[in-house]
Amino acid sequence: MRQALHIGSAAKQTGLSIDTIRFYQKLGLLKPPARTAGGYRVFSKTDIAELQFIAKAHDLGFSLAEIKELLSLRNENGRACPEVRDLIHRKLQKVRQKIVALKQLESELARGLRSCDRALKRPPAPQRGCPVIEEIATGRTRHKP
Repeated sequence: MRQALHIGSAAKQTGLSIDTIRFYQKLGLLKPPARTAGGYRVFSKTDIAELQFIAKAHDLGFSLAEIKELLSLRNENGRACPEVRDLIHRKLQKVRQKIVALKQLESELARGLRSCDRALKRPPAPQRGCPVIEEIATGRTRHKP
């Protein structure tokens, strides 16, 4: 890799869009890059590594605020481990809560599908509507997000 990359090359190298890179800079996740005499942003190997770190943390489900915290802890070497552990612990709890909610949603959708299948097996009646639409309209669904 060359010593410095323009933003388009940095985007290709990291898999991020140009707009995302600019957004990260605007939020302060990434320091403002050096610029050429013509005003073009240029990114060093360090900048690329930082962008890859941000992208990986985002892929792991960390929010931008959490990523900012991780970036500040990143330079603390081993001293940051307790804080990082706490951050990961909180994130894992949230993930587990989402899994429970998704399982409830899956169950409700499967129940709705069974209800539709039963309704479709009955002969059509003009006064009968779709049971799932009726449940949604009347608020009789079991799943509460």
